[in-house]
Amino acid sequence: MLNIYKPSQLRGNLERSNYFEGWFQKIVSKDHRAAFVIIYGYATNNSADRTGFIQLHIPEQAPQILHFSKEEISLEPQEHTVRMGSNVLSTRNIQIQTNDLSIQLDLINNNIDERYKNSMGYNYFIPNLPCYHSVLNRSHMISGSIRNGSREFLLNEDIGYMEKNWGTSFPDKYVWMHAIDPHNPTVQILFSQAEIKWMGKTFVKHVGYVHFQERHIDLRTLRNCKIFITHLSAGQQLVQINSRSLQLEIAISTGKEVLLKGPQNGVLSRDIAHYAAASMDVQLSLRNEKHLFQLIGNYENIGNFTSQS
Repeated sequence: MLNIYKPSQLRGNLERSNYFEGWFQKIVSKDHRAAFVIIYGYATNNSADRTGFIQLHIPEQAPQILHFSKEEISLEPQEHTVRMGSNVLSTRNIQIQTNDLSIQLDLINNNIDERYKNSMGYNYFIPNLPCYHSVLNRSHMISGSIRNGSREFLLNEDIGYMEKNWGTSFPDKYVWMHAIDPHNPTVQILFSQAEIKWMGKTFVKHVGYVHFQERHIDLRTLRNCKIFITHLSAGQQLVQINSRSLQLEIAISTGKEVLLKGPQNGVLSRDIAHYAAASMDVQLSLRNEKHLFQLIGNYENIGNFTSQS
């Protein structure tokens, strides 16, 4: 019962029907000027021989997905470790090995806070939402190597970001982004807004933060907040967040699309258009202060989501 107060904890509900639990691990390499994505988890309504999955996006390569049978999955909630076959995915290291692929990474200072502190705020306590979300660590260090075929990437204390989702399905319509300044990775933005369906009703909620100069702004706490999401043209979108204390404008150039898979009713079957290297020009006004940032990040807008709230 106390697990409800630990949104980041590995749940490991492999016996629950119509259910998924997944982790999103992102690595931003300053030397390679690129972002790597490792998504892993399980979907219980998949066939028994495809319950577990590891999705990989390596720059300039087609995305890959590895499947594992239910019998190949081992979950250790206390250690926050997921094993699929001989592959190990944890908060301390990632080890993935196939005939053509080798990923050996050490995660440094990736300290998961399992206390009640998550991106959804009190919405987390609403029962049976289709999807829940928690940021596990917004900034840790990653060193090691990623080799696919003849291409090898060496990583040396590059920036990592880790979040998780669980439930039955991703929302039908949502926007999500996470971006950093590649020259100063302490500057970060996370923002997501979604249409949530629950008990026959539909409502819109947002989560996120802006972090810079050792300042952390929680976008959930803004009073009288108005959010506008606009499609300007093909590949160009605009997010505006206005409140009494803050005006935030994010102009997004999406770049090249990567097709990933997301959960739908406990099955990893939904096509997700993902942009792994979107450019974002950010203007932030805080009363008498103005800040400009040029960020690179990941972006999704599913269902051509637009918002005026």
